[in-house]
Amino acid sequence: MTVLRCSAKLLKRLRQPASPPEPPPGDNPLGEWYADIDFIDRQPFVLMMNAATGLVLVLPGHAAHLKCLHLRAAEQLASLLDACGIGGPLAEAELDAWRQPATYARTSNRSMVASINRRKMDAWAHFAYGGRSAFEVALWMLETLFTRKELGKDFHRARDLVRARLLPSAKILPLRASSARH
Repeated sequence: MTVLRCSAKLLKRLRQPASPPEPPPGDNPLGEWYADIDFIDRQPFVLMMNAATGLVLVLPGHAAHLKCLHLRAAEQLASLLDACGIGGPLAEAELDAWRQPATYARTSNRSMVASINRRKMDAWAHFAYGGRSAFEVALWMLETLFTRKELGKDFHRARDLVRARLLPSAKILPLRASSARH
């Protein structure tokens, strides 16, 4: 199960209650996601951001697309993970969680709302002036440096944080001494 914390505007468009009950913690490897909807040139787009890694998904926000938002999120996430060379059981577990309808909740972290608003402004600039597609914007944001108070004062790349969470550490084998020396 994936918990998607939505703005009031997105909850309304998803036909969810303004204050849905607080869900139990999700069981997906990346944890909670935050989402908001906005318009550029009268076209609605949903921007989702993972709270733990800063990974961003940019998806169409028309009513027909919102009905299968979880499937579109799984599709774009799979493409982004593939572009980064990230696979394995944890990546599949995250994709499997997105293939099921998300559990909606209201946003609870003002810092995350500020981060998603900043990412929305960047995305809309790339739409308007760069002529990029939603997937190209999401791919660009994987490489973009960002900071967030919860992650420390350093700059981070979403790609690196996603790799750290979804790719298991390599097992280091002890060096065996050779019994025969030349």
